[in-house]
Amino acid sequence: MAITLVKHNLKYAEAIHALSSMPQVRDALGLPIGKVEDTINFIKRECVDEEAGKTVPRVVLNEEGQVIGVTSLMFIDHQTKSCHIGSWLGYEFWGKGYNMEAKISILKIAFFELGLERVFAGAREVNIRSKKAQEKLPFIRLYVERDYPQVHKWLEVKEKQPCVLNVFEREDFIRSHTILEEITSEREYYLPYLLLADEDEEIVRNYMNDGELYAIHCGEDLVGVALLIEQSEATIELKNMAVVSEFQGKGIGKIVLQIIYDKYRAKGYTQIIVGTANSSIENIAFYQKAGFRMDKIKKDFFSNYSEPIYENGIRAIDMIVFSKNL
Repeated sequence: MAITLVKHNLKYAEAIHALSSMPQVRDALGLPIGKVEDTINFIKRECVDEEAGKTVPRVVLNEEGQVIGVTSLMFIDHQTKSCHIGSWLGYEFWGKGYNMEAKISILKIAFFELGLERVFAGAREVNIRSKKAQEKLPFIRLYVERDYPQVHKWLEVKEKQPCVLNVFEREDFIRSHTILEEITSEREYYLPYLLLADEDEEIVRNYMNDGELYAIHCGEDLVGVALLIEQSEATIELKNMAVVSEFQGKGIGKIVLQIIYDKYRAKGYTQIIVGTANSSIENIAFYQKAGFRMDKIKKDFFSNYSEPIYENGIRAIDMIVFSKNL
């Protein structure tokens, strides 16, 4: 099963109108009986709102390119890094797994493209099917009315009736979609990813075939790599970890570290170490936030690199080694 999200276009008007006119859909959405001209006006409004940055509306197509529904990120607030989600599928496509796929695709836009941290999903109390459909999603927090009372109140005022409030949190979504795949084949393909964290190709080639290499996947996307090398029976070193730029700053690194802790604790290791350059201000902060403590400094470690490395206007000369008990 594969769905595609596309921008609204007037060519989809008749298909959307036909699907939304089915009694099961119309009643669930509380829509009046309308004409195709109403759908055309709806599409035009959606396009205008997207241009204004208020919404990200998308038409859902199935694997055959057939229109099966719509989904949208609405009321986007970049200050609170949040928005609301709305979606529906044509009656004939209910119960076939399309809801899950459509949610994943639109949430990727919210979390990875827009940089939002949470997406609220409301449902009217009387809309039993919508509530049950949301309850099936493994990466949703249900019934958060007490956590977000103002949002809940706003929703009920907007809908003019009692509602439930659920939320998709970015960290929960990423955790549910992030896996480490151990690479047992040729590693050359992953060299460009390793070079994101260590720029000297000659040095990277000297260690890239040591230890255990993992591909970091977030859903279907290959987003980075992690290389771990044993230093002793008790200590494992995180030799290299990199996440591609478009997925940085989204919390993936934090979740990957937790997976690594669990994996290597189960293997009997009691300590993990990692080294980073004195110039890598972001990495120094990242590892300390993750519970690592400064262990030692390897002076002049980066002096052997073929080309000098500068970050934040600072030359990389020494390596700061961090450690954490598992």
